This record gives sequence, structure tokens and C-alpha cells, in this order.
Amino acid sequence: MKKNLILLCLCIMLLADDTVLIPKEIALQNAKHAVHKLHTLLSSTVKTKYRQEGPLSAAKFCALESYSKIKEMNKKLGSNISIKRISFFNRNPNAYPQKDEVNILKAFDLIERSAAYMPKEIVQAMGYNTYKVYFPATMSSKTCKKCHGEKSIVNPKIQKLFEDNYPYDKAYGFKSGEVRGAVVVTVKIEDNNINIEKRNENENK
Repeated sequence: MKKNLILLCLCIMLLADDTVLIPKEIALQNAKHAVHKLHTLLSSTVKTKYRQEGPLSAAKFCALESYSKIKEMNKKLGSNISIKRISFFNRNPNAYPQKDEVNILKAFDLIERSAAYMPKEIVQAMGYNTYKVYFPATMSSKTCKKCHGEKSIVNPKIQKLFEDNYPYDKAYGFKSGEVRGAVVVTVKIEDNNINIEKRNENENK
């Protein structure tokens, strides 16, 4: 009886230890934060330009400025975290998936075609304390259709803009709710960050 009680106390102490936090969970938290920042930046800018200057201005931002905005964000995020967009139906050549990303995109496609519930994210282990977190990118607004809907209904001026900048554009033909690709956040968790993240979490409570 005493031995069982001692073991129980030890388990409680380990579970209560503030220094214990799973690296994958830290990666997921950081990835969600990065995606939220990216979505807020791009979505708010596109909507503002669309509302104030029209669909062509919004399309120009997507075609000519959004990629540089992501690069700027990556500099601010630091060396241990980076964010990008990928798709088999890419517009920008830089958005085509790498080899290790292909299967995850195929998984999103399979889930969609199977009429199964789409996960909010998929976490992929990339080695010691490094993770890629994939968030499905869907056609979720009417604004997106102005550039990614059926080509026959896209404004000819917008089509010309994309043709001039991306001659191998494949990013047309999507319907509402369909997955267009994914936002990928790569996170490296340093050993000392496990304690730091937990300590910051406690301080913010």
C-alpha cells in the first residue's frame, strides 16, 4: 500500500512539473500564431484594397506584393520558424510543394474527395525537434473567387495581370469550400525553449 502511494505521489509530481512540455505542442502553438498573423495581414489588405479600389487592385496585391510580404514576415518570425503557401495548382512557381510536402497535400485531397471531415492542421515530424504544420487553405470568401474561381468568369484584366506575371498559372477553377493547397509553418524547437515557453505561459496566466 505504501509503495503504491509513493508511486502515485511521484506521478503527480512529474505531471505538475512546469518544465515538462511536449515539443510538438510548442510547435503547434507557434505555428497557429504565425498563421493567424499571416491571415490577418493578407486578408485585411486584400479586403481593404478590394473595397476601396476594386478587384483589380486586390489582384495586383496578390500577384505582385503578397510573396514579398510573406518574406518580410519570415524575417520578423526569426530563424526557428518560417511560413509559406504551397499548392499543386500553384500560381507562383515558388508555391509548388517540396518532396516531403507532397504526401500531406495528397492527404488533404483524399480527405476532401472522401467527404470526410477536414482536419484543422496536420503536424509532420521532420527530425529532432523540427516540425512542419500544415493548415488547409480553402476557398472561403467571394473575394477569393475573383482570382481563383472558374476562369471563364474571372475579369479579363485580372487574367491578363496573372498571365503577364505567371505564364504557367494553374490556380483557377476552385469552388467555395474547396481546398486550394496549404499554409505550411516549419518550426524548430530548441531544447531550452521548452522551459522558456512553459515559463512564459505561466507568467501570462
